[in-house]
Amino acid sequence: MAGKLLFVVTGASGGFGSAILRQINGLYGQQAVIIACTRNKSKLDEVTNGFTAQVKHISVEFGEREGIKDRCQAVFDLCLGESFESVYLYNNHGAGSDVSKLAQDFDDSAEIEDYFFLNLTSFQVLTAVFLKSFPDTPHTCVNISSLCGIKEFPSMSLYCTGKAARLMLYKCLAAENPEVKVLNYSPGLMLTAMTESYHTEIMTVESTRAIFKQFKDGNHYVDADESAKKMLNIVKDNKFTSGEQKDYHDPEN
Repeated sequence: MAGKLLFVVTGASGGFGSAILRQINGLYGQQAVIIACTRNKSKLDEVTNGFTAQVKHISVEFGEREGIKDRCQAVFDLCLGESFESVYLYNNHGAGSDVSKLAQDFDDSAEIEDYFFLNLTSFQVLTAVFLKSFPDTPHTCVNISSLCGIKEFPSMSLYCTGKAARLMLYKCLAAENPEVKVLNYSPGLMLTAMTESYHTEIMTVESTRAIFKQFKDGNHYVDADESAKKMLNIVKDNKFTSGEQKDYHDPEN
């Protein structure tokens, strides 16, 4: 039997995160050890019921500044002393921004700093701690990216900025560390709690909300499990150049 593989998944119990867990279990089964980072343990138990993969749970508050490095270290300490053939980080945590505001409306520095701490700073700290853990083991880092990282959407300025920053951060990571495999994966527009809220929340720019409404009315949302499976196969088959962004809709996928 091949060696054990470690998968660390943040935002693990919701939408795309739970799909990642299901597809890891389906693809690797007993070969996989999953560290699932989520505050919703009951939802995680529902998702992972019947898994043959080993699942370890940890609740991490990625939005709190004090002690963030120690909390990130605690994630990987769950498997301290264990040996793995390869280790994978699926960086999926984060939050949407206030879509009732335009870029020029964000003048509260605390609000901006809180948003980017959760969506960028903790993302970076977790990645850095991950790369220092499990020495002499091949590492793969996956950023759950978005079209919003390369294209502007009015009413979503902070969200687009955070996604663009994460994308460039992982591009630099790949350039600096050729021994690390780095993928930015855009899973396509899915029906999640965040996108569902965009159908009802007040968006300053109606044309952006109309995009989400058209996807829902036309049943064009991407199936989360189908997208997660595609992503895992891209990583498994090494069908990417380290640091690039791959999109669910790319024909070569």
